[in-house]
Amino acid sequence: LNRRKYAAGFPTLAIEACLDFAAITMDDVDVIVPGNKHHFLPRVAGNLLPEGEHDYFGVQHKAWLYFQDRMARRGPLAWATERLSTAMLRRKLPKIAPIVDHHTAHAYSAWLTSGFDDALAITCDNMGDGWSSKVFRCSGGEAEFMHGSTALHSAGQFYGEIAQLLGFHNLNAGKVTGLAAHGDPNACYSHMEKLFALNDTRTGFVTPPLWKRTKTSGEHAKLKRFRPEDIAAAAQKRLEDVIVGYVAEAVRRAGVGKVVLAGGTFANVVVNQKVRELADVDEVYIHPAMTDQGISMGAGLAHLASLGCALNEPLETIYLGPGYDETAISRALAGSGLTFARPEKLAEEAADLLAAGHVVARFDGRLEYGPRALGNRSILYKADDPAVNDWLNRKLDRTEFMPFAPVTLEERADECYLGLDGGRFAARYMTMTFDVTDAMKSRSPGV
Repeated sequence: LNRRKYAAGFPTLAIEACLDFAAITMDDVDVIVPGNKHHFLPRVAGNLLPEGEHDYFGVQHKAWLYFQDRMARRGPLAWATERLSTAMLRRKLPKIAPIVDHHTAHAYSAWLTSGFDDALAITCDNMGDGWSSKVFRCSGGEAEFMHGSTALHSAGQFYGEIAQLLGFHNLNAGKVTGLAAHGDPNACYSHMEKLFALNDTRTGFVTPPLWKRTKTSGEHAKLKRFRPEDIAAAAQKRLEDVIVGYVAEAVRRAGVGKVVLAGGTFANVVVNQKVRELADVDEVYIHPAMTDQGISMGAGLAHLASLGCALNEPLETIYLGPGYDETAISRALAGSGLTFARPEKLAEEAADLLAAGHVVARFDGRLEYGPRALGNRSILYKADDPAVNDWLNRKLDRTEFMPFAPVTLEERADECYLGLDGGRFAARYMTMTFDVTDAMKSRSPGV
């Protein structure tokens, strides 16, 4: 909304956009539901944390992780922090409901938009309210906490550190996944095993002592001898192996075959495929805004569930963001200095251009909710050019190895992809990868 990547701070513009869309004012709002019990205090009390930017190897971030770990222990410090956060928020927002825990919000965001009556909800990210992951048994309108991993031992932290080591912003850790496709995971996998593992009960994660982790010492320093693509491939494989083991144990303990996922780690589409391929998993659904964008919806759903009035229905659309009418679009085009026309048969014209080898940018309807471009704000090109990644990424000033996703008619999906059962709903929102058929390889080498 302010056209700044990684924008942080209080979401004034987002709140205004929601109120405008609903055609109401704040006076019409019955209740405000905050997510994140322990994140407000450092911000409302003098911005003790850096906004948006986090050096995962930095002292400030490590101190924050230690503070979060103390919150997970639920002692007097956690109680006092939560009470103080609530009091300070209530001074600004008198209508607030009880604050919803970070990972609880993630869990409800996935479960109550899946349509699964009984499910296992697994959350995983860098950290939130003291934890990096939680597992919930979901049934009867309530998500019951089973076990998890605290902020000191984190999948998101592990993957973010590798991203930084490779020169990427840790909020762009998805680039590690893209680069991994070009490397050999075996080259330095033994180093990754020492950086990220399961605990003995397979109910949490294990990482080296936080203060000893730097770019210039230990296993991270040893990794610099290897090619970047091999480092990425090894980190990706290690993340897959550990997360799959963690999910498999949770499924075994809960005895539930339908799994819902949320949290930034599950933005990793290959990890999600590996989870779906587990023998005891029947179906997997990932909340489309699996990152912290989804906390707001999850907090609202959790609040409704506590009142006994939450509906559990599949999320039928993710076109939930701002939309613009013809007048606004015409005004923007006129001010741009571009030559433009409005064809009578717009879709047919776009199809003809695509067939002729042109790149088409599609801007229509409301903006997608979540991190994926799903047609309404998408750049389209035919899928039969294997060189597309190189030249189109270069034109877009985008990292050259990052892939584009194929768009497929639903009725033709089985001709193109293998193992769709249990992941068709996830595929709709580009939250999972699939292996492709020989026919797809032949027809669409760009994919």
